[in-house]
Amino acid sequence: MDHNPNTLAARIYDSTGPPSRRQISRSEMIKYTYSPDAHEIIDENGPNSSNISVIIPVYNDPNGIRDTLNSLVNQDYPADRFEIIVVDNGSTDNTIGIVEEYINNYPELIRLVSEDSIQSSYAARNKGIVSSKGSVIAFIDADMTVDTDWLMKIDQSLQKDQWEYLACGVEIYGNTNSIYEKYNKLTGFPIKSYVNNDHYAPTCCLAVRKRVFDELGLFDSRFVSRGDFEFGNRVYRSGKELYYQPDIGMRHPARSSFKGLYKKIFRVGRGYRQMTIYYPDRQDTRGRRLWNNLIYLPNNPWDFYLSHRRNKIWNTLSSREKVAMYFIHWFLKLANNNGYWYETYRSGR
Repeated sequence: MDHNPNTLAARIYDSTGPPSRRQISRSEMIKYTYSPDAHEIIDENGPNSSNISVIIPVYNDPNGIRDTLNSLVNQDYPADRFEIIVVDNGSTDNTIGIVEEYINNYPELIRLVSEDSIQSSYAARNKGIVSSKGSVIAFIDADMTVDTDWLMKIDQSLQKDQWEYLACGVEIYGNTNSIYEKYNKLTGFPIKSYVNNDHYAPTCCLAVRKRVFDELGLFDSRFVSRGDFEFGNRVYRSGKELYYQPDIGMRHPARSSFKGLYKKIFRVGRGYRQMTIYYPDRQDTRGRRLWNNLIYLPNNPWDFYLSHRRNKIWNTLSSREKVAMYFIHWFLKLANNNGYWYETYRSGR
């Protein structure tokens, strides 16, 4: 690995042509990651390396980061073989104060770094990666929780399968019993489909060998969403295998309001548009299809039923709730398209 302070040993996918890998200068990597504070990626075989670095991006979520840190400091995994890096993305509330409380109690385990230049979860994750010491990077979102054997299972899976890119399972939980929470649980995180069909895992449940970032580059922090899709497909196109281990479980709180669901899907729609702008050669014909009025109509009710009828949550719903699910799905379909067109307007493209 090149330790010249004027270069960063990393490769990126050149979106202007066929897949290629080249060493890039520090200034080029800064341009690529959009982070003026990018540092050289630490040698994963160095004497101060940890085995696993857990990275948590956070923005204005003191309760969520408390829940996440509570589950991480109680891991069965040896404390000298992992580190927790919280990356604050410009919080203006008491989030940093909560993190500092945990640092005072676990000074050898938890570190706090800041990404104040770019408001982006991907920029925050990049800052965590370049600050990390582990040979494996495990990502988790603030507000998510895991069992005490989460890191142990990741390590055991690594030793068994020698993977480079791993998706964990995610369970949606909640206790408000609202129709929107039920919808979120019903649709959930279809991680297996994401990995097998779309060639990516959401960053909230992703573990990657650090050498993959060294070889292929960091996340593209221009994205508000779909940066995980872009990175996963970059890994897939490089010829690496993507693994999925559903028994390595993680828990994500359900969105229990329409506003929460809308904001998430609107952001995803923006990400779809950003994908067509930043990587036009790696996207389908979604941009052209959006002119088709049919995509603004509700899905075929029979198709909607067939896609959910084997879901155990679906079978607990009343007939009225099933109809509500159908219309929520349609409204969120419109939210996705609204996000797409908003990004078109915002970008001027």
